[in-house]
Amino acid sequence: MNLTRDNVRARVIECLHEISTEDISKEDITSPMNEQTNPMLKLGLDSHDGVNLACKLSEKLDYDIPEEINPLVDDQRKRPRSVGEITDLIMKLLKSRKEQTHD
Repeated sequence: MNLTRDNVRARVIECLHEISTEDISKEDITSPMNEQTNPMLKLGLDSHDGVNLACKLSEKLDYDIPEEINPLVDDQRKRPRSVGEITDLIMKLLKSRKEQTHD
């Protein structure tokens, strides 16, 4: 599966909405998520929701995200990831898989 960054970002946003337990307000509908959106703040998610996000993304992208990776939280920086940062992380993981299978 050859995914562009835009495809991956769309799937990230789709999965974030699927795991969200918060009702999306009219404001959220008129201001959709973008690269800078913090999904933890916007959708009321916490770090535990990262497991669900990883499972949903793994399913949709046909790639097993390593269990030690929480897409919602940047452990090194000790802060939540933005939609763009989650997308970059997934693209990096997909690229490393592609490189491993071509060796």
